[in-house]
Amino acid sequence: MNIVLEDILSTFKSHEDIDKRKQMSDYMRGQFDYFGLTSPIRKELCKPYLKELPAESKRDLFELIDLLWQQPQRECHYLAQELLFKIGKKKIEEQDLTFIESLITRHSWWDTIDFLAPKIVKIYFDKFPDKRNETVDRWVNSDNIWLKRSALLLHLKQKDDVDIDYMFETILRLTGSKEFFINKAIGWLLREYSKKHPQLIKDFINEHYETLSNLSIREGSKYLN
Repeated sequence: MNIVLEDILSTFKSHEDIDKRKQMSDYMRGQFDYFGLTSPIRKELCKPYLKELPAESKRDLFELIDLLWQQPQRECHYLAQELLFKIGKKKIEEQDLTFIESLITRHSWWDTIDFLAPKIVKIYFDKFPDKRNETVDRWVNSDNIWLKRSALLLHLKQKDDVDIDYMFETILRLTGSKEFFINKAIGWLLREYSKKHPQLIKDFINEHYETLSNLSIREGSKYLN
């Protein structure tokens, strides 16, 4: 997989944009380096890899995903998570939770968490529902805000399959946090499900108005009358 990695890096490097590289890094508060690839260019460059690589063995694919995650450039992390999503339904196994958690807790920021939690974590718990409660319990009680945010955002794309009572329970366990990214995630969840369950969300906000953060209330009430 080192050869594949070198090919990916060479491809990305050949389309490097120095000006956009700085802009992107500044936007992320200088936490990550970039090749400066705009989203359309990056997606086009990644198409051949996402089409051809899934035929490789799981062992090789997970090795490549990990190698990509070790790179300093954010575009490599994006390709890694997109590749894992592409192969997830077929190749993720029960023991892979540790690997998924390692992605959540390394090079962590909202952009990767907002992909990993509602997509990769969703695949995992859809396949292994018995692992959900004990994992979420551990994440909620951890000191890592990105595990906490993941415990919330795993509900985001559930649509009609959402366990809304469990979502409310998770929200309440994290209510009172001073972390922006936790309170923002709570508001995002409430806003998303207010589209389909406006009265239910309105009642929840009203019932817990004193304990929900102003940010969560403001975001969650955006579509409510």
